[in-house]
Amino acid sequence: MYLLYSLQKKPKSGYEIISEIKEKTEGTWIPSKGTIYPLLRQLEKGGLIKVKTTEKRSKNIFKITPNGKKIILNTKKQGESMMKKFMKFRNLIIDMIEEDSEVLSTMMQIQNSVFTSVLALSKEKQKEVIKILRRCASDLNKEVC
Repeated sequence: MYLLYSLQKKPKSGYEIISEIKEKTEGTWIPSKGTIYPLLRQLEKGGLIKVKTTEKRSKNIFKITPNGKKIILNTKKQGESMMKKFMKFRNLIIDMIEEDSEVLSTMMQIQNSVFTSVLALSKEKQKEVIKILRRCASDLNKEVC
């Protein structure tokens, strides 16, 4: 799914996708070419992406197709439900690791509440909330530091 999502933002080579995943996971996961390229071939066979151009040295640039965009749209529609489920499982793991941490538990409850509430807002309101949250985080950092 992430390959489709990444290609929806802009056409890319397999190497660019690998680099993006490495950056987003802060180096925790660096997928190999042997992982990414077979997935890209499967997506191409399924009609979800296509090779946009072949550059020098046979560098393929992949682009999402309209069918691929439909898959992303359907996934986003299910995303809120998936995130709520993820948050519940995350709470179980945190509870096992930090069973005595009232601070962590409270932060998780706040995060879950904010996440659910913000998703229900319009895009414009979401932007306002993001500004407020960033300001709060900045103020907290000033207090702590």
